[in-house]
Amino acid sequence: MTCPYSEPENAHEVISDSARCLCGRYVKRCSHCAARNRAFANYCRNCGTPLPPASGSWPAYKGGPRRLGVNAGPSDAECLTQSIDLRLRLGDPCRSLLGYDGHVVAVSLGGVVEIADPLQTKSMCRFQAQGPITAEPCIENGILYLATRGQVTAYALAAMTLETPRVRPLWSVAVGGTPIQALTAAAGRVYVTVALPDRRELQVIERLTVRVLHAARELSWVAGDPAGLRTVFFSETDDSVQLHVIGDELTTHPVALRKLASQPIALLGETVFAVFGEGQRLYRIDLASGVIEEPLEEDTQFFALTSYGDEWDRNSVRIDNRGIQFSRAGVRDSFAPHERATRGSPVIVHGCAVMVGMEDGRVRLYNIAHLPRHEVWRIGEHSTAPITALASFDSYIVAGNQDGLVEVRELVPKGAAA
Repeated sequence: MTCPYSEPENAHEVISDSARCLCGRYVKRCSHCAARNRAFANYCRNCGTPLPPASGSWPAYKGGPRRLGVNAGPSDAECLTQSIDLRLRLGDPCRSLLGYDGHVVAVSLGGVVEIADPLQTKSMCRFQAQGPITAEPCIENGILYLATRGQVTAYALAAMTLETPRVRPLWSVAVGGTPIQALTAAAGRVYVTVALPDRRELQVIERLTVRVLHAARELSWVAGDPAGLRTVFFSETDDSVQLHVIGDELTTHPVALRKLASQPIALLGETVFAVFGEGQRLYRIDLASGVIEEPLEEDTQFFALTSYGDEWDRNSVRIDNRGIQFSRAGVRDSFAPHERATRGSPVIVHGCAVMVGMEDGRVRLYNIAHLPRHEVWRIGEHSTAPITALASFDSYIVAGNQDGLVEVRELVPKGAAA
């Protein structure tokens, strides 16, 4: 079997379950014919079978379109972190971090995109896109979507794995207004929330055509199934809140709540989680009716949820103005009066760790097996620049800061740590 990266000296028989070629680069194994393919490929080069992304990918803000803030993680075992000799310098604030097919994709506020392989500890491609990046980017089927003022642009990542990386937009589509919050891509559609002087609109890009799905004074973030079966959001106009569910058609339900919070919602099974009201209370709301199934904690600044299949397993990590709460363990860790968590927090690595970015440049890494024990990871050693982006994919955790510095660490089982 030849190297998918076209290196003739790597013609060889490979181990069927290996995730790397002899050249050291990531490969995707076809489930139908076992052929090896490059990272970010959508179809097998041998038989044409669709190639899904790696199960540990982090393709969108908060881990994916469901916005749960969870990576399935390397194992349900006690883990330690190991430093990796990989540091990216974007040159301006880190806007977003994504993980896909064994690579980290870092995007700066000014539009610098850098793709790196943590296992090989090297950058594979770096290019300048149009900036500033106004909404959280995402990846679907090996396509990176970036949003800037008035437009959304798509880039094919597979071409960037060539010996001489090829960088060119697949397409660029104009959208009315400035994209905000986060892009949501599923089933060939890209959902874009845009801000206009007097309203917000949810627009959808499909086959390079843009149409408006809904407009209101306020719109929530968007959440959806990765397969695109359902996409959900809330709207608020004249003190009336509605839940909108996009499936085969758009259905709308009234919700007996007020004052949408400007933070992501989360979709899990048949319920959606969102924060409302002056007290910042987290609610669990039924998708089929808009009925409040359960009011949860007040003063919810950030949250992440785990699940058993498509059902909430009653486990969550929640950050409020006083600190962090681990619901399953019933443990709280208080922050000092001057300490504040930053956007993207918390990130749960299932059964292993929880990441929390802080305004003083630190990342708190909580050991789930020994809560509230945690280690401190300071990006840039002595930097106090606020943490601006977090991600976790495969067995890696990644953090970026206001200075544009991005660092990667690896999570390894306790007994395997070097």
